[in-house]
Amino acid sequence: MSLVQAVICNQFALVCGEQQLNLSNGGVLHNFRKIFKVNGNVIIGLSGAMDGNYYLFQDYLNVEFGLREDCPDSLDEVFEKVTARYQEMVAQGECDVFSLVCGWNGRSFRAKTFFVTSAEGETSRITDVVPAHDMDAKVISCGDDRHYDNFLAGVNRYGFSIFGLQRAFRDVLSQGVMFDDFIDKNAQFEVIRRPD
Repeated sequence: MSLVQAVICNQFALVCGEQQLNLSNGGVLHNFRKIFKVNGNVIIGLSGAMDGNYYLFQDYLNVEFGLREDCPDSLDEVFEKVTARYQEMVAQGECDVFSLVCGWNGRSFRAKTFFVTSAEGETSRITDVVPAHDMDAKVISCGDDRHYDNFLAGVNRYGFSIFGLQRAFRDVLSQGVMFDDFIDKNAQFEVIRRPD
């Protein structure tokens, strides 16, 4: 599993990701991009098996995990396309993905997480993430629950600004490498700000 975290609120959507890719042959790649700003309104974040993520996001990524150029899809259109791929993956039942899509829909910031698992006793699911009101913020963590707790502690320490959230995520990675062999300290960030 990889680590992707996000925050959505009334003013912005920020997606944070680490950049380690663990290969099935035991090798490790560093500086592997897992966060993509599809256009000015949509960001995707990849966690879990990369072949599953390629399938889930093939409308937006090429086979080399580069972003396809010139994507005009709205947030709702991305949700629709990724949900259709998700349903195909669940029917196949052989993927392990925990990824997200978030962005601006013209009125507010929204997000969805896509959890697909082949593990016995676990249930695949899509989770809608919507702030309850203008002063609400939602934190999303695709990864080990300890990372979520560490992120919240960092937010309390550094404050709720884009810079403070980035510092909090860097702390999450510094702490996380002690217990999570699937992440590293290389951080990547993408942000979408509310239009004026």
